[in-house]
Amino acid sequence: MNMLEAMRIYVRVVERGIISHAARDLNMGQPAASERIERLETFLDCRLLLRNARALRCTPEGLDFYERAKTILQDVAQAIAEVSGDKPMLEGTIRIAAPHCFGETIVPEALKQVREAYPYLHLALVLNDRLVDLVTEGVDISFRVGPLGEGTFIACPLGSVERMLVASPGYLLHHGAISGPSELINHPFIRIQSMFGSDRLPLTRVAGVAESARIRTSVTTSHWRPMYEMVVSGMGIGVVEAPACVDALTEGRLVRVLPDFNVPSFDLNMLTQTLRPLPPRVRSVALKLKEILPGMLPSSRNALDGRPNRYIESTTGMGYRLPDSLSLTDCFNEARSEAMPQQLIVAVFDSEDTAEKASRDLKGYEDKGDGFKVQSGVLVQKDAAGKISLLERQTRSLWGTVIGAITGGLVGMLGGPAVAVLGFTVGASGGLAMHTIEDVLDDESIEAISEKLRLGAVALIVEAQEPSPFEVDNIVRGYKGDIFRKLSSAP
Repeated sequence: MNMLEAMRIYVRVVERGIISHAARDLNMGQPAASERIERLETFLDCRLLLRNARALRCTPEGLDFYERAKTILQDVAQAIAEVSGDKPMLEGTIRIAAPHCFGETIVPEALKQVREAYPYLHLALVLNDRLVDLVTEGVDISFRVGPLGEGTFIACPLGSVERMLVASPGYLLHHGAISGPSELINHPFIRIQSMFGSDRLPLTRVAGVAESARIRTSVTTSHWRPMYEMVVSGMGIGVVEAPACVDALTEGRLVRVLPDFNVPSFDLNMLTQTLRPLPPRVRSVALKLKEILPGMLPSSRNALDGRPNRYIESTTGMGYRLPDSLSLTDCFNEARSEAMPQQLIVAVFDSEDTAEKASRDLKGYEDKGDGFKVQSGVLVQKDAAGKISLLERQTRSLWGTVIGAITGGLVGMLGGPAVAVLGFTVGASGGLAMHTIEDVLDDESIEAISEKLRLGAVALIVEAQEPSPFEVDNIVRGYKGDIFRKLSSAP
């Protein structure tokens, strides 16, 4: 018997968990795959798999044979690649998973370029908005838009996918222009089920201050396309990934709502299995995708460059300006080794207990080593007299006793002790802190923070470097907090 072929079939069956799925991956019939497994067991004179009506599992001998067979197949592929160079064509099947919207708008063009480079490969694209387990589902490469989630994989950052809050011109003409985040709740919001599960929409001012606005969900869908079509038809407002709506924005079928605010972008990562070395065909395709995809993301922005600005006049005479570009974010550095700007982040919570829990989650995020690094942090509370007091015990245990200069100045502007706190050290003199904070935060920002910092509310103020605002925003809003963010220093 062809032992290498039998090993290849057996390894795929174990990883997929169902013989029919493995057979489909290998472009063979299920009876043929079952017959090969039975012949392999006969040849080895031992049972490798225990089968029942629903699934199968390895015997102890089967598990040992799987690990050894997988290593042998990897070694054979590596040996062939090393001695043959790039003379033979890459062959075989590459299974690629992607979420629906990204998979339908960006991935097809990327795969076209992959096919041009490797015409003998068979590419199998699987679209699904849930998190895909690469090993159990037999996926070689997976694109993940948003949080990485749990699992065992190697993640390669490719950039970010920007999202737009949009409406049709006809909707705004009929219902009136939207002049501020507080007005969003007055309009029907159409969304995908897996997005914005709460009644809050995260927004970031172009100037850098983050906040959240209440929304009123009227329609939910399980796929982005119906949501997009309903927004275009004038049923309401919604958030759409930029690559999916750039044509409609260019043609005037959609316009941006609140163009002075941005919806936080999604991180884009390419995941591969942890086995090393990767099979040559998987490694080659992954390198090709890493080469071409970051350059495809800004192309949506460039589609609007050079076109005249357009205004949509509402019945009340208010106008909306469509920006020249979509300002898609360029890709992150894979190792995130470049210096990042320092942010001043203020998160306001209703209670001391909630603020402490959120602080511990942020501390845990910092300890993960993903690039988020806190330079200083404090917890402060507004008392019955309207004064700001430092929560010394919680601050000391979580963030230490050093208070950043900008933080000290901000606390002073909010109504608390600007510098002198027993047992704590402020990073600069009070005068410098006040001067710096005035450069960082304008009166409008201070007023917005003060408005949220009601009687008994607690504010967490940190100066930190963060590779992306998404994870911090998720933690804060998970505890129903309000978040404000300003750039406090350049890289």
